[in-house]
Amino acid sequence: MRWSARLTGAARLTGAARRTAPAVADEPVTVPGQRDPATSGPDARDPEQLYDLRDVLRRLPAPVALTHGPHHLLGYANRAYRDLFGTRTPGRPAAEALPELTALGVLPLLDQVLRSGRQRSVKSRCILGLGGNRYYNIACVPLGPDEHTTPTGVLIFATEVTDQVQAAGRLRDAERRQREAAVTLQHSLLPQKLEQPADLHVAATYLPGGADAAVGGDWYDVIALGGGRTALVIGDVMGRGLRAAAVMGQLRTAVRAYARLDLPPHEVMTLLDGLAMEIDANQIATCTYAVWDPATTTLVYASAGHLPLLLRAPDGTVLHGEEQNGPPLGTGGAGHLSHTLRLLPGTTGVLYTDGLVERRDQDIDQGIDHLARTLTGPVAAPDIVCARLLRALGVTAEHDDDVAVLVFQVALEPEPASV
Repeated sequence: MRWSARLTGAARLTGAARRTAPAVADEPVTVPGQRDPATSGPDARDPEQLYDLRDVLRRLPAPVALTHGPHHLLGYANRAYRDLFGTRTPGRPAAEALPELTALGVLPLLDQVLRSGRQRSVKSRCILGLGGNRYYNIACVPLGPDEHTTPTGVLIFATEVTDQVQAAGRLRDAERRQREAAVTLQHSLLPQKLEQPADLHVAATYLPGGADAAVGGDWYDVIALGGGRTALVIGDVMGRGLRAAAVMGQLRTAVRAYARLDLPPHEVMTLLDGLAMEIDANQIATCTYAVWDPATTTLVYASAGHLPLLLRAPDGTVLHGEEQNGPPLGTGGAGHLSHTLRLLPGTTGVLYTDGLVERRDQDIDQGIDHLARTLTGPVAAPDIVCARLLRALGVTAEHDDDVAVLVFQVALEPEPASV
């Protein structure tokens, strides 16, 4: 973009005339009056000659300054500019005459504009005024006779965006408060302390997404059942925000109630599916419900559209759970099945949500394979395994999705006492 105009009666000020011109003063200007109705035909004058450029700039409510030459000598600053920054002396380099350009990060742009012949700009620059902080977008536009010649000056034009910046700040504050409320709600609905059966070591972790991500509906639970058995649960409500967290809380409470009925896992999934449809037909969730029985050393589980369970055998081999899952909760589908696995002492199992393994730039199966490879590492306590998996999968405070991980480990058989 190249901006040019001609002053009334002169193409431009040059040399000594430019340096001595009273650029700060507002010169009187003659504005064309009403056309005589008796005259016919359009005004034959050049439209660019109808108004004095200096008078146009003087009347603008936005701050404007003009510089010329490789040293960016100040040629003109309009009234709005002087009201904002104070009186400015023409004929001096911008670095001296316009110190505010340095503070705002604009001064380097003047050289770039002269070299490239293209406009440069900065956004939302803060200027401290008597009425408080004010924000401006500042554009630097090349000036010259036409677009095909090297620019000889720069027009500096500031547009106030205080209202927009403040509105954006209020929106960010509202989103932050909503996120904090959702995180608080979600943490309050998760177990504050996990059950720790004598024959099964358990650890879990939950991490909300980064500051710009809305809270989701991931949850986990460990429930003590009769006969020394333990129920292990992980789930993920689709969607984000307070609604997802609230639905998650209702489903978690329901799982704990259904677990007391001593039903097989697939029947628990069927009951949860019906409840999810009643809560919100538009809200879908996935879930895995598993029951560990130390008497038979078996894990019986059912999955409603959830990611596969991973098991690390004592020899380091990693096995995937049965891939034949039932439909997600809230879809009204049938076909949930219970699967039975016999676990050896020292076996480590991992239940997780998609935030651990899903990335925008890769297939989710690649993330699951990465998780399985990480699980083949040295044997460690469940809490150490949780931390290792998060680190290996690149989950940080800036992660864009929430993550829940539940790790369980079958206790090793005690060694026989030596005689």
